[in-house]
Amino acid sequence: MALRTAGSVLVVFLWSVAVVLGQDGWSVTYTNQSICALKGSTVELTCSFRYPSGHKVTSTFWFTKIETEDLGQDPEYAGRLEYHGDKKKDCTLRITDLRERDSATYKFRFITDQEGGTFTGKLGVPLSVTVLQVKVTGGHQDKTLTCSTTCTLTDNPTYIWYKNGQHINKPTSHQYSVNSYYSDSYSCAVKGHEDLHSPAVCVVGESCMNVTYTHQSICALKGSTVDISCFYTHPSWHNVTEVSWFNKWESGVTKDLSLNPEYADRVEYHRQTEKDSTLRITDLRESDSTEYKFRFTTDKARWGYSFPGTSLAVTGSQVEVTPKWSSEYKTLSCSTTCTLTDNPIYIWYKNGQHLDESTSPQYKDPVSSNYEDSYSCTVKGHEDLHSPAVCVQGQSCNRVTYTKRRICVLKGSTVDISCTYVGYYYATSSFWFRSDKSTPEDLTTDPGYAGRVEYTGTYRGPFTLRITDLREEDSAEYRFTFKANNIEWGHSFPGTTLSVTGLQVKVTPAAEGQKTLTCITTCTLTDNPTYIWYKNGQQLDEPTSQQHSSNMLVVWDSTVDIYSCAVEGHEALHSPVVCFQVEVTPKHYSKYKTLTCSTTCILTGNPTYTWYKNGQIETVKTSTYSVYPDAVDSYSCAVKGHEDLHSPAVCVQGQSCNRVNYNKMRTCVLKGSTVDISCTVGYYYITSTFWFRSDKSTPEDLTRDPGYAGRVKYTGTYEGPFTLRITDLREEDSAEYRFTFKTDNFDWGHSFPGTTLSVTGLQVKVTPAAEGQKTLTCITTCTLTDNPTYIWYKNGQNVQGRL
Repeated sequence: MALRTAGSVLVVFLWSVAVVLGQDGWSVTYTNQSICALKGSTVELTCSFRYPSGHKVTSTFWFTKIETEDLGQDPEYAGRLEYHGDKKKDCTLRITDLRERDSATYKFRFITDQEGGTFTGKLGVPLSVTVLQVKVTGGHQDKTLTCSTTCTLTDNPTYIWYKNGQHINKPTSHQYSVNSYYSDSYSCAVKGHEDLHSPAVCVVGESCMNVTYTHQSICALKGSTVDISCFYTHPSWHNVTEVSWFNKWESGVTKDLSLNPEYADRVEYHRQTEKDSTLRITDLRESDSTEYKFRFTTDKARWGYSFPGTSLAVTGSQVEVTPKWSSEYKTLSCSTTCTLTDNPIYIWYKNGQHLDESTSPQYKDPVSSNYEDSYSCTVKGHEDLHSPAVCVQGQSCNRVTYTKRRICVLKGSTVDISCTYVGYYYATSSFWFRSDKSTPEDLTTDPGYAGRVEYTGTYRGPFTLRITDLREEDSAEYRFTFKANNIEWGHSFPGTTLSVTGLQVKVTPAAEGQKTLTCITTCTLTDNPTYIWYKNGQQLDEPTSQQHSSNMLVVWDSTVDIYSCAVEGHEALHSPVVCFQVEVTPKHYSKYKTLTCSTTCILTGNPTYTWYKNGQIETVKTSTYSVYPDAVDSYSCAVKGHEDLHSPAVCVQGQSCNRVNYNKMRTCVLKGSTVDISCTVGYYYITSTFWFRSDKSTPEDLTRDPGYAGRVKYTGTYEGPFTLRITDLREEDSAEYRFTFKTDNFDWGHSFPGTTLSVTGLQVKVTPAAEGQKTLTCITTCTLTDNPTYIWYKNGQNVQGRL
């Protein structure tokens, strides 16, 4: 039988009079006359058999419907059957994670090596699978609760009762008398199976304290995303003050998952109504396998932490090949350590190419055992989470194995992405490419990676793609491909996903007089890095908290001290200057306002601030600025030395103040083409407007500049965007362009950053490719805006197809 080996689990037994069937020395003895067990539990069907001497048992199996159909081959029982017997006397079967549809009569059959040597235990063992439910009977106040099942549970169990999610020490019988209130809910469980409790029920009314989970257990793929959901109720006179998900608890103390560093950037809470909550965990890891619970607190009560929640099991997929020895035909199974939720559809690959004919966890069509063939599997909807490719015969088949499936590294650093590949025939060519390109393109010929990409490695050894000076736009999936005489390794096969991130410091309140600093990234950095903290530009050599070398640091609150972070080995890539915005207090209308130049992290180096009023520089040097503004006034801020990184201008009274917002900060277009540079303007009583180049010593209206004669046009009104159109672009037009306007009282600041224009031509770069071939690359000096489509010409004729 293709069943699992035994494990250590809790088992339900029923010891009764043995049932013996047989004649002439043939018999099967079932120790269990009948069994009633809880859904989700484990049951053991104890059994023994005998046969005449001289026979040797060759096959044993259990079935429920047809004598010839082995339960061990039934996908419904995949991963849940354990045959504890042998081929001599014992035929005991264990079934785990029971389901209601497992209810049936189970029979044992064995076959020997002699003619006519088959025998079936006809009577079998009837199994009934049931769930617990609380039934409420009685008058208005005095109620009788009954923990009921659809069959009588085996072994005279001890019952456990819960009130509002808290364990009640007594009673231990299946009935419980209560004098209840509208807010109370009750549920029950069986001792030894506390994780298989009944749904909680309200004793009076329908709005008691209660949490109902959508799933009791979930099995999900490593690297995927899972949603764990629940619904909760409470009396109408209760007000919810706090909700959270957790997976660790001790003495009533729980830790909110959203604050757990192990789940940083991987946990989200969602809701559709006021009475539901969903925990979403992304990029699942095997270490995430545990039980998750929901907790809510009202102004009058709290839902108990001891109540069972949803158990999550995280698994990878592997291809198992049978038989393991040399054979003309093989059978493949896509196996997981738990049964995947929602009855998935499977996808099979041969030599990296998608096979359409099979969608089950077993590749039932006979698999040719050619030495060059490799197979792998995945689940539909999770094609990026395929199993490792395995050979069906020997170890020299065609395959690519990536060292890591996901990598997260710092912007500006260097990364090595590696794989090992084996080709049954000698590879004729190989390269790395980005999977988001319409056609695979060798990275060494991509102008976006010019001077930053290097290949190292040899056949059968690690083959490595090294990318230096990483940029955020390098975030993508990278794949390796090779060609041999008879095969091209599939371009659609998942590779290694690279995420490039910067560092930022997040500040949150801690104990009184303290703050918690967190060095955050947009993804979880690979290889468990050690963090370095800086105070006022100096590295902290002595730990100031227990979390000193982690991404968190607890510090005493101070308006003077400034902190930043870095990763050991990448000290030059510390948290940057980012994200200025002006906060205005009070929010409501007031003659007196306090402005604060805020950032999402604490800036290093004790910076000096620059303030702008209506686009003109003010002399304030601190991060706060107190003013008596008019309704027309706008303010913005920057850090000295980074004036090009100013904040957006904000109105301090209303929303119709004087300000300019550019639609794009940068644009790259072709020489000879036309460009539109736009902005929106807030103002009162404008008397004049014009566009100008910032590199001129004094602002000069472009319509009067001889260098732009006949090539410049202004469009737009006070209700829409103001647009500068430049035609017949030249490379010398590359510059920063700004918009200015005048009113009766002021002139919008000429020093304010605008839109930077880069003008480029096209060139064809020629590089060697395979023997007798060349690779042509259409290159520009900047990355063209709006992701253009390229057209190629051969001898002046349009070449069909795109590169």
